[in-house]
Amino acid sequence: MTGGSLRISAWAIRNPVPVVVMFTALVIAGMFAFSGLPVKQFPNIEFPIITVTVTQSGASPAEIETQITRPVEDAMAGISNVNNIYSTVTQGVSSTTLELDIGQDVRKKLDETRARMDQVRAQLPREIDEPTVRELDVASQPIMTYAISAPSMSVEQLSWFVDDTVARALQARTGVSQVNRVGGVNREINVLIDPDRMAARGLTAPQVNNALRGFSLDAPGGRLQVGGREQTLRVLGSASTLAALRELEVPTGGGRFVKLTDIADVGDGSGEVRGFARLNGRPVLGFQVLKTKEASDVSVEDEAVAALDQLAAKHPGVSFTPIFSAVSFTRASYKATLNVLIEGMLLAALVVYLFLREWRATLIAAVAMPVSLLPTFLVMSMAGFSLNMVTLLALTLVIGILVDDAIVEIENIEKRVAAGARPYQASMEGADAIGLAVVATTATIVVVFTPVSFMPGMAGQFFKEFGLSVSVAVLFSLAVARFLTPLMAAYLLKPSADPRPRKPFVGFYRRALEWSLDHRILAVIFGGVLFFLSLALIPLLPKGFQPE
Repeated sequence: MTGGSLRISAWAIRNPVPVVVMFTALVIAGMFAFSGLPVKQFPNIEFPIITVTVTQSGASPAEIETQITRPVEDAMAGISNVNNIYSTVTQGVSSTTLELDIGQDVRKKLDETRARMDQVRAQLPREIDEPTVRELDVASQPIMTYAISAPSMSVEQLSWFVDDTVARALQARTGVSQVNRVGGVNREINVLIDPDRMAARGLTAPQVNNALRGFSLDAPGGRLQVGGREQTLRVLGSASTLAALRELEVPTGGGRFVKLTDIADVGDGSGEVRGFARLNGRPVLGFQVLKTKEASDVSVEDEAVAALDQLAAKHPGVSFTPIFSAVSFTRASYKATLNVLIEGMLLAALVVYLFLREWRATLIAAVAMPVSLLPTFLVMSMAGFSLNMVTLLALTLVIGILVDDAIVEIENIEKRVAAGARPYQASMEGADAIGLAVVATTATIVVVFTPVSFMPGMAGQFFKEFGLSVSVAVLFSLAVARFLTPLMAAYLLKPSADPRPRKPFVGFYRRALEWSLDHRILAVIFGGVLFFLSLALIPLLPKGFQPE
């Protein structure tokens, strides 16, 4: 008898109702949590990398390096907790990358980097474009790519349809962060001036340009006190329609004005073509769907497909063709892992039956697996985990461990039942006799896997969800073994119709064990040699961040 606080199995046997209610509630909550867990290919991993990009049209790489890259690198060198800084210089573009130490607050460092760029901005050439500072976000990669075609629309109309209608419909869906168009053209209002008509009215191109710039300006007008209340004023000068732009009056001097249409042709057109998309050798328009970091890959794809189906029904002349979906790999991996999980549970139950040869005892041990696994999903949901390659691998590997405690408990109880004890009394004595051993073995597994979740470096981010998922599942298996397994054994097992003593412990293993105990020094030396030979093999193993 272990006694003390470990006699919780006896309490569970005497109080079956609260135990059954507790585990039923955990299982139901775990099932709801499982249905709500996001499904992803990989866990959320933050790469602490910040990129600073500065562009200057037409500048040579030598000019970029001297006038832009070096001042930027000097400014970034003062930021703390930066592991590495390197730059890439090409024609007209300078890109500086900052690799931060793992565990740094990337948002805070992002603000600090922008502040440094504001300080160094005065040292950079005036002709550069506005510098961009952004965080490297792996989750921002497109998960879906579609081609869109509409024979009744021009390229300009179809491009605007994607930018306006398609983008709005998709971004209204849960989890969709952005829609990027591939190919097509941007809508522009073209003003084609006629030099002859312009010269006849004494106008120059700069005068027309200044008139257009002032006409399309919205500016703040300050504040005004009206009736004891303060109101904000704005000067709205931009044209809201193409007809309003055509009615623009351009001053020619001497108090005279001419309409814009008198000196130029104004029409709705498109900008310069800077990209294209082709499908089966034919030019098409495409768009890519991006998701938020926390959203599920599968749910975002389902939402996007539903939105596109509604658009296709609303616009019969428009067709959407799926080109690529990274979610298909996630779905295949998810289904394959779930199949392996179920097969593992069935095979574990089969192995238990082959050894115990008693279907009631096998049922009790088999119940421990889903009852231990489902509450784990509840903890995963509370911790913000997802169903991904890492967590599903952890749950697949832990299947055999989940049934260990229950097997030890039920085997010890079944041994007493086979010897003639009543199942109720056998459960009381058998579960209590090995309580300390079961707790100790489970605690050993927990202290081995939990530190894996706190590994430093990039690899530690992969294994954070792995170690904690295994530890939580094992702890639930301990609770099942100490509460539910003895309870089920006490009320489900039947007394033995033919009580018989247990077979004596004889055979090769008994002889090998006795020899090892009689020759302790030799046994320890042999084990030590094997251990150090194994350590000597470690340098021979190839090293890498990912397996081939």
